Amino acid sequence: MDTAPGDTIGGRYRIEKRAWDAAPGTVWLAFDTILERSVLVQTFPGADPEAISRAVARSAQITHPGLCQIYDVSASPPAIVFENAPGGRLSDRKDGAFPAANAAAFCARLASAIGALHEHDLAHGSIGPRTVLFDEEGRPKICAAVPVPEDGEDRAFLPPDPDASSEERDRYALGAIAYRLFTGRDPGPDAPPARAAKRGIPPQVDALLSRALARDAADRPSLAEFRRVLEPIATHEPPERGPGFFRQESSWLVPVLVVIGIGIVAIALGVRTLTTKSNGPSPARSSPTPATYTVVSVEDFDPQGDGEEHHSQVGRVIDGKDTAWSTYGYANPLPDGKKKGVGLLFDLGEPKSVGRIDVRTPDEGWTAEWRTSDEKGPAPGDYDLAQSFPATGDPVVFGSPIRARYWLLWITHLVNSESGNPHPFEAQVSEVTFFAR
Repeated sequence: MDTAPGDTIGGRYRIEKRAWDAAPGTVWLAFDTILERSVLVQTFPGADPEAISRAVARSAQITHPGLCQIYDVSASPPAIVFENAPGGRLSDRKDGAFPAANAAAFCARLASAIGALHEHDLAHGSIGPRTVLFDEEGRPKICAAVPVPEDGEDRAFLPPDPDASSEERDRYALGAIAYRLFTGRDPGPDAPPARAAKRGIPPQVDALLSRALARDAADRPSLAEFRRVLEPIATHEPPERGPGFFRQESSWLVPVLVVIGIGIVAIALGVRTLTTKSNGPSPARSSPTPATYTVVSVEDFDPQGDGEEHHSQVGRVIDGKDTAWSTYGYANPLPDGKKKGVGLLFDLGEPKSVGRIDVRTPDEGWTAEWRTSDEKGPAPGDYDLAQSFPATGDPVVFGSPIRARYWLLWITHLVNSESGNPHPFEAQVSEVTFFAR
């Protein structure tokens, strides 16, 4: 009997709607009536339930953030129940190219997930845009329940050698997925090098992708090399905004601007000297520089989610550079469900009297709260509300200095990044400075 919306599988999974076709079956969005959560159910009409169970038994035992977790198996009808992916499949997304930092982070995550399978003597063999899914926070996961036969649009993600092993198919597919994420287009025999397909791709990524898509398997990089090349880019490069002209042309533009700047300073000093000689010395004018506090540590704060919000980027908010930490992307300006916000927790080492905090951001418009405590707590309610504010670039000034050791930047409303993907809402913080007054 065909499965249809309204049916219940396994006595607990209520079918809600068709998510997508996945030969030889269908993937359905369903609701687990016992644990009260959304799940995906892949049905296999006419299949042997025992064969399905054997096919997923080993992969179900592997837990990795880059793999969709398998929850259950049904015998009647034959089906697999696995983790929901509200962000859909890569094949359904129309994002185009991702910012280089995001693409690098995604690919490093997928390389780690594939490595986890191979370490357990398992291989997927059918990785492609239809088996790479995105969770509610926009992070990619490989659907490793049952391999989907690849044809049509996914042909570009298979190695040239039809007799390649499943492990080699996985390795080649990773390179093909990376090419798509960095350039916004599928690879193929006629596809140009990555840097020719899209400006701004780091040279080391261009070299990595050229090797990853080489015809000879011996020339392709290992999964470990993928991570070695991409993880520093994911950690240190701020997400792109706009055409990225300065970033693209910085190799020649920076020295030119430096020379121009030196010239302007020299001219200004010359004018100042002439003016001083003509009119005599001018009275000295100076204003005291407000004392700043050193931040001992900063960490991402996500108690209502999975506990992690771009952890590798948090150092950017106190590095004194033009870099930024970003929340994950969300489908709505306010995070859904139980998640009411995300943030950053700053430790000043001991209680300090703070009169002003500068919060620099490349994404104005989001709103947040400053909350304080002398004790580190696991929930936003453990911190006293000091002040709510919109991120406009103006400093947050307190009527009277507030003395506290821990300062929680609790972001409660996100801004539309206009990235075009299904999770465009985010907030970015480039620098936070604490002042005594």
